[in-house]
Amino acid sequence: MRRLMVFVLVLSLCLVTHAKHKQESKVNYGVKAGFSSTMYDIIRLEVNSAPISEYSAKSELSSFFTVFTRFNIKRHYLQTELSYNISNYSILFPSHQWDPSLEKSQQSVINTQINGLELPIYYGYHILKDGPYGMSFYMGPKAKYVINEHSRFLFTNFPYSDIEEEILPLNFSLMLGLGVSINRMFFDFSFEYGLHNISQGIKSVDSEGTPHTQGIIFDRRKNVLSFSFGLIL
Repeated sequence: MRRLMVFVLVLSLCLVTHAKHKQESKVNYGVKAGFSSTMYDIIRLEVNSAPISEYSAKSELSSFFTVFTRFNIKRHYLQTELSYNISNYSILFPSHQWDPSLEKSQQSVINTQINGLELPIYYGYHILKDGPYGMSFYMGPKAKYVINEHSRFLFTNFPYSDIEEEILPLNFSLMLGLGVSINRMFFDFSFEYGLHNISQGIKSVDSEGTPHTQGIIFDRRKNVLSFSFGLIL
């Protein structure tokens, strides 16, 4: 029993020393994964040239996986990331807004799933750095490359068919977050503010077979709340 206690004590000291070495390294690598909630600032929403002013939004659970590199300078750090993100969102509104002859109970729905690669660069500062415990805030720009081929857009109860939306291939936003760490484990909470309209346009065909590019307009900025759990390797 005494030998076992000595072994556990030595192993614990080794793990603490290893964790401290990792934390104080000039360069760290790590992984994290988490969930996010996407919200849109609607800039312009029109169907059949009729503005849609009454609508409700539903933010569905989104997910992401990230690998990162962190460059440490005392209490400061720079972090670069590569993340694969799946963003889900839906919006619904009474169809009579674009066709008064329809019943008020009838709803038009837009479901979106936007997949892409995200490339943020953060500046961070450790507010608290005491032994294995730490707290930091970070901020910086983020670029997202949208993979339209793997994204999905579903339009229900619209006066058009063959509806396809193109999202701008590059989206830009600003990030602000707070991180809490224990040894090599950490939790991140962040907010992302979109800087511009992400929609490149919506193509559709009416009942007479005429193609349209202005039949449906859904201009919006993307804002995201995120939570993640990660490990510094």
